[in-house]
Amino acid sequence: MRPFPNRIQSLFCGLILSAAAFAIGATDDDLARPLLMQAMDNQYHGRYQATMEIVNETFADGKDSLAGWAEFADDVGERRMCLAGSKKAFEYKSLNFGKEQWITDDNSQRVRRIANRQWKKGVFGTLLTYEDMLKLPVDFFLEYSSCKGVKTTDSTYQICMTLKPLFQSFYSRIDVTLDKNPVLLRGMTFYGTHGEKLKTLQVKSYKQMEGKWLMTQMSLADNDSLASLQMCFKNFSFTGTPLAQKERAKNLSLISSRPLVIPSPSEGGGSQDSDVEGVEEISN
Repeated sequence: MRPFPNRIQSLFCGLILSAAAFAIGATDDDLARPLLMQAMDNQYHGRYQATMEIVNETFADGKDSLAGWAEFADDVGERRMCLAGSKKAFEYKSLNFGKEQWITDDNSQRVRRIANRQWKKGVFGTLLTYEDMLKLPVDFFLEYSSCKGVKTTDSTYQICMTLKPLFQSFYSRIDVTLDKNPVLLRGMTFYGTHGEKLKTLQVKSYKQMEGKWLMTQMSLADNDSLASLQMCFKNFSFTGTPLAQKERAKNLSLISSRPLVIPSPSEGGGSQDSDVEGVEEISN
């Protein structure tokens, strides 16, 4: 968890901000937009890789577990995921901030481009669309159009937001819950074009990295609770950051002081990156 004095400071800043906003007669939009942007700013953006585990469960088919890896390059807008399990395999990549999405066909093993008209199709049943793959966890806030209400509790902000017209063809609105200290996404409830509740998302835990926060575990559930999806990211490896450079320097120092032993193929030559030292984790 973050240091106690920082929590007190953030709490007082939040109270002062809210009091000032209400004092000048601020609208819900005046309150909601800065909070959503602050949640986006608190989210870690960079280049990193991680092992990835998904458990997809439906009433009809039971559980299907997939495991693999994910790679993110936020500065150039790239996302790559490669997963495999007992029932199917999944390989996906998004380039140029989502302008291009590609998937490897499970049957023919051919790489095909996902047309724009297919972005609203489900990836894992009805819980995750290709458009969601681009936006989660917080990039839906970039498509903010207006606010229909803001509520404040002791620990959260609850915002009812609508999306820009381009995105209202699938989601009419999203109810967002933000933690206060720090301001981070806790959950979202998605509603369809007729106001029907479609699914909910919960962020279970974060990892702190260079003063920002990186989502490590989240879950999705549909409205009738007949399907759920658990996503977990572990064994992060960061590139191009001071912490990563420090870690590489430490590893080089260890290599120079110890003989390098390369395992034989029978012993397994693969290696798995461990979590960067000095990071904190927070659970909701």
